[in-house]
Amino acid sequence: MTIKIYRPDHVLLKRHIECFYILEKTAEEKPTVYFTFPSIYTIVTISQQTQTAVNGNKLVSKHCPSNTIETNLVCNFNDPVLICYEGKINEITTYFKPLGINAFIPEDLRYYSHGTFPDFNPYMDYKDAMSSILSIDDHCERIKALEAYWLSKLVVFENALLENVISEMLNKANLNQSMAEFSLKTGRSRMTINKHFDQHICKTPSQFKKIIRFRTAIQSQLEEGKKNGFSYNLDYFDQSHMIRDFKKLTGFTPKVFFSKISNLERGQIKWIFI
Repeated sequence: MTIKIYRPDHVLLKRHIECFYILEKTAEEKPTVYFTFPSIYTIVTISQQTQTAVNGNKLVSKHCPSNTIETNLVCNFNDPVLICYEGKINEITTYFKPLGINAFIPEDLRYYSHGTFPDFNPYMDYKDAMSSILSIDDHCERIKALEAYWLSKLVVFENALLENVISEMLNKANLNQSMAEFSLKTGRSRMTINKHFDQHICKTPSQFKKIIRFRTAIQSQLEEGKKNGFSYNLDYFDQSHMIRDFKKLTGFTPKVFFSKISNLERGQIKWIFI
């Protein structure tokens, strides 16, 4: 299996999109199986000639010549997911920054998010355009075509409340602040903040904040662990708090998780292969 990360080239897309990645697997390669974990990004995947079956937190994607295109949205998963690829795979994934996808869709994100792995088809021309993009052999040209499509759908989206709250949450100094404190800072009720998160993020503020701390802990450990070894002091209240969150978000204790994790494409992708 081959994975290649691309950063957005256009300045307008850089504001909304973290990255794209192309994933390819030949028919001759054995199945690829890995765990992926909750993130703050909204993920849109397009895949050529595949059929994906969902069973709880397990997704199996198989080559299916009769199925021209699959287009899926991932925005509200808060547990580890086991992914299995079988047969030939040709896939592109877009990682939208928090709130980013809302600048490209005609409805609130919540409208598209029903189900574990919902079919994503926001425009009449979407699936035909994605099928055409996947048929481009040259990877750089494929990414250019994908960028051009997203640019053609770009609209003005502003939500000052969410932008403010998310900015506060992403500040490492605020990792252990309560939602009551965020509410006080913004001058808006927790109920109002919850409503906006549900509409445009498809997570609760508490889930979002927990994932930020989890992802910050991963990055800190991967950066510092080579020098200092494994540490339980990764921006959590205490050791039991960290263990509890890691078991919920990964299925592993922190020590086991860090012994198994694969850090791919300059740290952008963090999976555990089985």
